[in-house]
Amino acid sequence: MSHSDVNLLINIRNSSSGLSPILARVGHFVTENPDYVMRHTISELADSIETSEGSITRFCRAFGFKGFSDFRTALAMEQGAARPDADSQEEVSAVISSIRDSNAIIDSKELQSAAGWLNQLDQVALYAVGTAVPVALFLQMNLLRMGKVASFIDRFYPATTPLSGTDRKTGIIVVHTEQVSADLLQMLVQAKRQGVEILSITRGTFTPLGRLCDRNLQAAVALKGEGEFGFAEVAGSMMVADRLLLALEEQDERYAACRKSQQKSIFSIESVANKLSEYFMS
Repeated sequence: MSHSDVNLLINIRNSSSGLSPILARVGHFVTENPDYVMRHTISELADSIETSEGSITRFCRAFGFKGFSDFRTALAMEQGAARPDADSQEEVSAVISSIRDSNAIIDSKELQSAAGWLNQLDQVALYAVGTAVPVALFLQMNLLRMGKVASFIDRFYPATTPLSGTDRKTGIIVVHTEQVSADLLQMLVQAKRQGVEILSITRGTFTPLGRLCDRNLQAAVALKGEGEFGFAEVAGSMMVADRLLLALEEQDERYAACRKSQQKSIFSIESVANKLSEYFMS
């Protein structure tokens, strides 16, 4: 891992699954308590996390810093430039942060590649479980409105998987925010054996899923999770899905005309605060 232009806290949250358990614990503490980290020494931080100063140093080096001092300076500069307005409601702030963080890390080349692939498909099968289901349903609804054959599969049995016995070119989009079932992974393995290409929209990194997918669009891990602010948990992935739809529209103007006649994009950064509640409660 190395330091990059991507927001430091986003990078830490999204890379946590690739760290050792000790370093992952350090990362979790840092992302949840950035103000504390900026105000305390390495020894005080180690005591708070119940780990060693050496572990703190290894954590900082994993993200491209020479040591804790450089890491703390970078964190302080970043946090000073990113403070939300004091009068913003905490829930709205968490949702907007999730959207903005995801927008900051999305890979434009991967997005265009995914849109080009999606444009060539005759039909799309969408898979998701748990908190990812609203994102998959959002994609299905809009793909249908754009003239694509799109089916959401909520039970992972071979009989319901539209992968064989047809001449139509089929692809799979799997959405992952937190939960992935064993049935889902087994179905994806079967799809790969049949030569079906898979696109994943993931929140953070999930290595087993990443190995099975041909393309990945990554959303940021929300700083506030489902237990605190449920919208923040999926808002980033929803924004990535909407960016994919917009990129698909650029492939053929007929997509844009078709979707525009029925529904405008609702998950832009500017409109999310007013529209998230309306979408989820409808």
